[in-house]
Amino acid sequence: MVGVPGKYKGCNTCRTRRVKCDNTKPFCKKCIDYGRECGGYERETVFIVGTQDDRGRVGSHPPRNAQQPRAAQPEASSQHATRLELMAAEPLQPAWHETVLLKSGTHSQLVRIVAQHADLDVAIKNSGWPPQGDEGSLSLLESQALDVAPTFREEDFNLESLCFVNWPQVGDGSTAGSDESICLFLYQQNSSTMYKEPPWNGTPTQSDAIRELGPGAYQTFPAHHFFARVYRPSAIWAALLNRQPTFLCNPEWTVVPWVHYPRTSLDDLLDIAVLLPSIFSRADQIMLLEASDDRRSRAKDLLDDCVNIETQFDIWLRVVRESTRTSGAPYWVADSTKTPSHLPFGELLSFSSPLLCLVHIYYWAVLISFHQCIRALLEVIPNREDEGSGSMVAPELPPGLDLRKYQLAETQELAALVCRSLDFALQTTMQQDLLAAPVWIVKEFYESMKVFGFCELESLWIGDFVERQQARSREMRAWLEEKRWAGIRRFG
Repeated sequence: MVGVPGKYKGCNTCRTRRVKCDNTKPFCKKCIDYGRECGGYERETVFIVGTQDDRGRVGSHPPRNAQQPRAAQPEASSQHATRLELMAAEPLQPAWHETVLLKSGTHSQLVRIVAQHADLDVAIKNSGWPPQGDEGSLSLLESQALDVAPTFREEDFNLESLCFVNWPQVGDGSTAGSDESICLFLYQQNSSTMYKEPPWNGTPTQSDAIRELGPGAYQTFPAHHFFARVYRPSAIWAALLNRQPTFLCNPEWTVVPWVHYPRTSLDDLLDIAVLLPSIFSRADQIMLLEASDDRRSRAKDLLDDCVNIETQFDIWLRVVRESTRTSGAPYWVADSTKTPSHLPFGELLSFSSPLLCLVHIYYWAVLISFHQCIRALLEVIPNREDEGSGSMVAPELPPGLDLRKYQLAETQELAALVCRSLDFALQTTMQQDLLAAPVWIVKEFYESMKVFGFCELESLWIGDFVERQQARSREMRAWLEEKRWAGIRRFG
């Protein structure tokens, strides 16, 4: 008798499931990540007790049947048959569309895109990580609301996501289903934190697993939808709020992921917004300097860059307005019989589509932070003394800088436009966490105005909206918990 350990070197759980193991010891990392109990690597020694007559039968196994018909072969083929392979159907639509047509074999299904911030450990605690083809439930009610407040800790922005689908059970030859399915991106991010540039010695460091894959990894479903709808806006807002540059401003990250997919006005807006964290960081450095000619010179140079970015915003806005001209104005005052007005803003706004609503909310919220930065830089450049008359004259400012845009009253009007649009967005979006950063910006602006005795009613209104937003998020989580999910991809 000869004891043999067998050829398979992976853990016992992966061996039973007939999947590739990563061989991490003492417990397989794949099992731990997917919420399974790892069976370890210990093997029961098996003994060959047969002879040449019975073809070396293993004592613990039943006799082989070389004539066993194909239909009676073990379950490996049936497992392969239930494996869920999804791809987007042509023609490809922008990732920001509310639905996407997916294909699996001969079956096609219209799928609604949903994204929800959640505690991933809690979400898969009870059911484990459902692998492809297996269904499970999710535990979402214990998850906390997304926190976007800047923390300024010494860590990189990090985001992880699990992609699930609520996919109907169909037989061979099925066509598009009549009921809409759901593609769910559950994601978890650390409270928006700083992105650190590589060290001075040029040693390459990757901020996270998302960046390591490179922009070419996000050109097909579901990776493209995850990048465009979840990771990119979250990372850009984190960089904006923490006033620190992000690698997403590199040109390849604004082009390569859209090689196959059409772009939207929101994608183009984020291309401009991603330039601002670097502006904010430079402005903060200038503010720390002592008053001097060098400080004033740096402020003027930075204002030149701000004028260039302001021009890009103006061009973008003109394109958006021209593209919506055929379908009427992009927004209008809501019907008071359907949507009651809310003091202190008067009538709320309605939009021709949920995407246009989000586009304008993002645009106005970004301008609030941008114009506050410009206003701070203008204060660094004092009036200068005229050499001839000795009187004080206005400072020399970059051409094209319209000072009227940066008055406090104009910024207050931008904040009011955001607030008047939030109810429409909350009622129509399936990704309400996208509103967290704009709400935070408006809330902080009103808090700063309260110091001067202004905007107390506005501050109360935004506090009430936050409560309604959290209630809406709880409703969404309860709705998602009722469904069965198959996991198809992990990011980060």
